[in-house]
Amino acid sequence: MSRQLALSLFTDYSQLDKGVDEAPHDLGFRRNNALVKIVDLSLAGRRLIDVAYFLAAEDSAVHGEYRVELGLFRWLLATTSRNSRHLEKIIREAQKGAIVLNEIDANDHTKDWFGSVPLLGAAFVRNGEFIYELSERLQLAIKNPKTFHFLSLRYVFKSVHSKILYDQLQPYIDEGLTPWLTLQELREWMECETKTYDLFKHFRNKVLDVAITEIREVAKLNVEMQTQNVPGSKRIGQIRFKLTQSAEFSKDDQKLEFIVLRQLYHTLKNEFALGHAEFNEIIQNRELYTDERIQQAIDYTRHNVELGKVKLRAGGYFMKALREGYALGTLDRQIHLRISDASTAKVAASKTAADREAHMKQMTTERNQQLAELGWEAFAEMDSADKAKLLSDFCQTPPAKLLARAIDVELRELREHLSEPKVRSSFGMYVAGCVQKAARTERKAVSDLDA
Repeated sequence: MSRQLALSLFTDYSQLDKGVDEAPHDLGFRRNNALVKIVDLSLAGRRLIDVAYFLAAEDSAVHGEYRVELGLFRWLLATTSRNSRHLEKIIREAQKGAIVLNEIDANDHTKDWFGSVPLLGAAFVRNGEFIYELSERLQLAIKNPKTFHFLSLRYVFKSVHSKILYDQLQPYIDEGLTPWLTLQELREWMECETKTYDLFKHFRNKVLDVAITEIREVAKLNVEMQTQNVPGSKRIGQIRFKLTQSAEFSKDDQKLEFIVLRQLYHTLKNEFALGHAEFNEIIQNRELYTDERIQQAIDYTRHNVELGKVKLRAGGYFMKALREGYALGTLDRQIHLRISDASTAKVAASKTAADREAHMKQMTTERNQQLAELGWEAFAEMDSADKAKLLSDFCQTPPAKLLARAIDVELRELREHLSEPKVRSSFGMYVAGCVQKAARTERKAVSDLDA
């Protein structure tokens, strides 16, 4: 959580529709003296708050409660514990936490004010869902992109001090520099107010150096610590931090990473049907099973599904690819593309042949229909003797025998079923064939006489 969240709440207190930097002086606000602190929260508790606020920020409307699938919630929490008591513990811890707000006016203490805002309201697990409530004032701050700085759920810190320092540095990333802090203020920042950290070298070695190193590795934020001695002494009196963000960073990157992380969960659950044990294995080995490695296993599995190599379960094949670090190389992609192109060409050729065959069949049908009609026209002009002979001859042909069997009649009865479409068409074509044959014979005889 960042100081900006508390400042947005302070803006709400002021009843002015302006940023706190624009607040009038009579409110007694001094930005460099503002003290904002989340108290009573472990690393796990802080991550739970991050997840809950991210989910709330996805919807611009204010709601009485929020619901999220428990599996997704555990995935975003990066916890493999199936122990309900563990989850119950960090939920209660988050409910006890608060943002503490103090404003001290050095000139007039009657204008001092203080207060706190609970981080999490009612929260419980029911029917496979995590259900929780947030105060309306807190929701308005979370959903305001100008005052709330998204914290990336990808940044899973091992040290609570790394998490605290990263959260505290968030408001100053754009400026690139924090104000000078006394050692006491910094110890309060880092929740290191015990005697263990009285000596600066212990405080630096055990807390600050560890936190700065992890922030560089995890969040890719370069943090440099600058010190200033107490005047006339060699003792360190003040510290500030210089911050450098990567050139590719944008203010929307962190929210985008959260969306990608959630989409990754849905892909693994819905497309690959991973179970609880498989999700837990991934979370437990997150340092090895990076997003890049997971995506490689996804691509590898999809590739082999298309090739028909996955016989039983895509999820099991994916987990094997993930464990073994299988990846789809550029040559594999070329092979796949060539096979795909060949398959596409084969389908296209098959379609062309099928279309050509259908066209030829249609033309044949139309030609036969025309012949049949010509045959019936010729049959109508014949005398009774010729008609009787053609009918008798037709009933002796192989097509006639097949037709009689098809309509389940005796062959001699076929002439009584000339109105049947198939019989009518076949007989008409037979007559047309006989007429054409007779015409050719006649032309040949005339040609022979002329010769």
